[in-house]
Amino acid sequence: MRIDRHRPRRRAISMTPLIDVVFLLLLFFMLASTFARFGAVDVSLAHEGSGPAATGERRNVLLSVAEDAGYAIDGIAVEKDRLAEALKAGREDGSWRIVVRASPRAVAQDVVEAIDEARRAAIGPVVLVP
Repeated sequence: MRIDRHRPRRRAISMTPLIDVVFLLLLFFMLASTFARFGAVDVSLAHEGSGPAATGERRNVLLSVAEDAGYAIDGIAVEKDRLAEALKAGREDGSWRIVVRASPRAVAQDVVEAIDEARRAAIGPVVLVP
């Protein structure tokens, strides 16, 4: 006697849960990407030929950035909050060039903030030197 077992038929895989998950991931990444605001800081690097003859009669102001978020203008320590005011003090607009020099262990965020404050002072172009 022959007994045939009834084999259960395979059900087709439902794509609905997969589509829901993909849609939710897409929605999450679309919403999360709008929260990130990327800013750019225009930086010009000093190079050969950028000496006094190339810049006209500009005088330099040295803005140093130390590794412990310390700032100094021409060797005089300045707090970050007063950086733009200290750069403007006693200098005419447009006749100065701000040279930003970072120590090898300075944090990149501190250097960017120094460049931003130097641009806010608006006394002349800002140059980053290694």
